[in-house]
Amino acid sequence: MRRATAIVLLGLMGAGKTTIGHVLAAHLDWPLDDSDPSIQAREGRTVRQLRDEIGVDAMHALEARHLLDALAAPRPRVVTPAAFVIEVPECRAALAGNDVAVVWLRATPATLAARFWAQPHRPAYGEDPATFLAAQAGLRDPWFQTVATRIVDVDDLTPDAVVARIVRSLRPADAGYAGGA
Repeated sequence: MRRATAIVLLGLMGAGKTTIGHVLAAHLDWPLDDSDPSIQAREGRTVRQLRDEIGVDAMHALEARHLLDALAAPRPRVVTPAAFVIEVPECRAALAGNDVAVVWLRATPATLAARFWAQPHRPAYGEDPATFLAAQAGLRDPWFQTVATRIVDVDDLTPDAVVARIVRSLRPADAGYAGGA
């Protein structure tokens, strides 16, 4: 692997991509390109509003476009895409780039469900997030496993501990660590 100039944080809703992304980007002194705020800035509506107004398929197309645009943008950067992008073959191919470090923030459905309602912008998919997220894990986890160059189990870790593990994994693996203290 060549020097990583993009670090992509993957995981299901509630895995902590945005939280970890902010801490990691600050630590590395790299910009953060976070899916939901980027889409909201471009479209003028939250992803929840977009899902309700234009439908799930159109919202997912915007999420996939976000990842592809973020990976095509000037580097370095930390990218936190929507979980859906793992279902798109073009996105999986883009994640396989030699200069992309892909970190899967893996969490149990119980952890994800406990965090699910904390963000009002997040689309809701039924009254039982644990069942929904377990189904999503069954579908998406094999793809996350396939593209991830690193896996961090986040259930019992603080954001700082997750970032420390990510940074440690970068130093010996690919000389991609180019950040701050």
